[in-house]
Amino acid sequence: MLQIPTNKPKNSKVEEVRKEPVNNISLGQNKKISRKQFFQRIGLISLLPLAGIWFSTAERTKIRERQLKKINIPSNVPFGVSFFGSVIVSKNDEHTNIFSAKCTHLGCMINKSEDGALVCPCHGSRFSANGKVIKGPADKSLEKLPYKTNPRTGEITVEVLV
Repeated sequence: MLQIPTNKPKNSKVEEVRKEPVNNISLGQNKKISRKQFFQRIGLISLLPLAGIWFSTAERTKIRERQLKKINIPSNVPFGVSFFGSVIVSKNDEHTNIFSAKCTHLGCMINKSEDGALVCPCHGSRFSANGKVIKGPADKSLEKLPYKTNPRTGEITVEVLV
């Protein structure tokens, strides 16, 4: 068998370095840490963005709580559909329903009714007087809001997020 000579000596430094296991990683100024310590530190560093997300979410919740707005609706609201800023009142002989005026599609403010239906001015979603979707693109009913009625005056108070 014919052997082809190579230019590398058999015991070169390159081969010795490759054979040595990498147990320590240098972080400059001759400070060495083990692989385990390295990955622990990387794990801790990767948790920082998660902590930031958690804190920002908690802060947004606090901001929401501070942005509750009370809307007072007079007792003499006529039957049918009435608009009071970010609130829609739908009143008939049997029930009074109060809905958020935000369209469930993209949040546009509903401010008109046509042929007994609530109509979103942005994309044409239509809702019935009881808040159910008649025509999309919205696919969820309007948000029904809780309210309190003053027994003395009949005035309705609704709290909404602004």
